[in-house]
Amino acid sequence: MSAVNGNATIHAYRRENGRVGVRNHVVILPLDDISNAACEAVGNNIKGTMALPHAYGRLQFGEDLDLHFRTMIGTGANPNVAACIVIGIEPGWTGKIVDGIAATGKPVAGFSIEQNGDLKTIMDASRKAKEFVHWASELQREDCPVSDLWISTKCGESDTTTGLGSCPTVGNMYDKLIPEGIYGVFGETSEITGGEHICKARAINEEVGNRWFAMWKAYQDDVIEAHKTDDLSDSQDDNRGKGPWQSGKDRPDLPLYRHPGAGRGAQIRCRALLHGHLLGRRRMRHADGRRRLCRPHLPDRTGQHRRQSDHPGDQDFGQSAHRAHHV
Repeated sequence: MSAVNGNATIHAYRRENGRVGVRNHVVILPLDDISNAACEAVGNNIKGTMALPHAYGRLQFGEDLDLHFRTMIGTGANPNVAACIVIGIEPGWTGKIVDGIAATGKPVAGFSIEQNGDLKTIMDASRKAKEFVHWASELQREDCPVSDLWISTKCGESDTTTGLGSCPTVGNMYDKLIPEGIYGVFGETSEITGGEHICKARAINEEVGNRWFAMWKAYQDDVIEAHKTDDLSDSQDDNRGKGPWQSGKDRPDLPLYRHPGAGRGAQIRCRALLHGHLLGRRRMRHADGRRRLCRPHLPDRTGQHRRQSDHPGDQDFGQSAHRAHHV
């Protein structure tokens, strides 16, 4: 990160819809788990692509199916993705995902295994993936306002040092960058347990603090207490919960915002109306936190182990995967 005319900037990729990404992946996205093998074959054929296999897409219906479609579209539309190949069983659902990603202006192509077979699908998708890799490798980073950056924080699994090291570090990062205007997103409401009074006290004003606390309390009462099989709240205190929210004289008040449309039972969408810290009422698991955000931080040993180096899909061919990044 650097400063231009007194304004903080980041060297990043500006996407067709205006979003800013810090990676330049060409993604091979399976619509369903049956398509995983074909996607992984394309990823093996064309170096520099990244296949994203998963276990979903079948025997889903209603709201669950709608959520799956949104997740797949959000993954392909992520600003860290330069271009996307979608592979599915049949053309109907495949086309739905392709159309959703294409709405961002991003290069995307879909391929269906039905009536084509795996081998032809892999061949056709590999050719298109090669074109996308060539195109993506020519994209250049540019100076973008850091306020255009979205950064999520997402826990993985706790270890003995999480609350001592990684959580305070991520919290310190937010304390420095939120005043610069980034969108900071935190989705695991229950992880704040034990530090909820700190969050309330650090809100930008009393009204926001009260609204935030009401949201947290509703989650505790309506979800955790109503459906618990055991009381695990003590396991969170002083570990992950308080780390990112520790208060101190050197830390400014955080402008905590909750999306105005996120009423009880409403869908939380990653579209903040104001710069600041956006909190989701529902628990946000790994995929939810990563699907539409530029840079998720996983403050735990196991999460970071999976992120020690960049995937070959980072099309910064002139830059080592182990070189220090701008953010």
